[in-house]
Amino acid sequence: GQTGKRMLAVVQASLIAMLPFTVNAWDATGHRLTADVAWELMTAETRQQAMTLLRAHPRFDQDFLSSMPDNIKAADADTQARWLLGHAAIWPDTARGFEGEDQARFDNPNWHWIDGAWVRDETVRQGNVYVNTEPRPDIQGIPAEQIRERAHVDNVANGLDYAIYQLKNATDPGERAVALSWLLHLIGDVHQPLHTGGLVSERLFPTGDRGGNGTRVNNGNLHSTWDRALRDMPVTESLPALIAIARPMLSDTHAVSFRPTFWLQQSRDILVSTVYPQTIIDNVLRSENTGTEPGTITLSSAYEQQMRDIAIQRIAEAGARIAYTLDNL
Repeated sequence: GQTGKRMLAVVQASLIAMLPFTVNAWDATGHRLTADVAWELMTAETRQQAMTLLRAHPRFDQDFLSSMPDNIKAADADTQARWLLGHAAIWPDTARGFEGEDQARFDNPNWHWIDGAWVRDETVRQGNVYVNTEPRPDIQGIPAEQIRERAHVDNVANGLDYAIYQLKNATDPGERAVALSWLLHLIGDVHQPLHTGGLVSERLFPTGDRGGNGTRVNNGNLHSTWDRALRDMPVTESLPALIAIARPMLSDTHAVSFRPTFWLQQSRDILVSTVYPQTIIDNVLRSENTGTEPGTITLSSAYEQQMRDIAIQRIAEAGARIAYTLDNL
């Protein structure tokens, strides 16, 4: 019955999560928190418009309504609307599980991240940590105003260019609802440092460690550890902390206006300065120099605390930027 199907779906989802190279960005908790912050900060009119638009989503009944938990269905309209916005922020990850025509139509696996060598506009520096090897040449990204159709999009930066273009210009409400879901999701993704670059080394990672997916640490891999940064923190604790950071940002237009390459550069600065501790770099060097397998690195509790602090900061910033962007659309 339904319970069996749900259980199977949960098991499948867990198995998919264990694959070594999944890229989810912030996990569902992180994306929901981003949307929760945005909801708190948006005007009532923007909330209303977002809900009207989401109801036009081509998969609204099967992906949104059917996933709504019973306690949310029994709650007031505001609680339901807030849940729906959060679900829209997760939906592009859901689309990874589609098959056939729906997968071809809705799933864009390469939109969630970006090559660390890509630069454009306010992204002036790469997001790669180079160990034992020369930096790669910059990849010059094509201008935002040339991103006009889905075929032009190949990373998180121009995914955002396309989503905002669609929201402003598409006439079909269904297309705009899909674009809204991607905008919510990709603003979250571009704030996760390991979606913006990685570690490149001569022998171990000549093409990069896939944003930390290839770097083994005590909790699995570096990427998934960052994705799950706030999973163990109760929402009653994290949400007030996020809103306290996000709300004052709204008075600084420069900090919150729609500038994907500025957000990308911020994530890269964090990646290069902080995400790869010396223990990981030494481990890669040792492996390169001795030709042995790299071991698993245990992250210090200080590192994990810093990671949580950064995650709170970035998720708060993403939420404020979503609210500002939607209020001004």
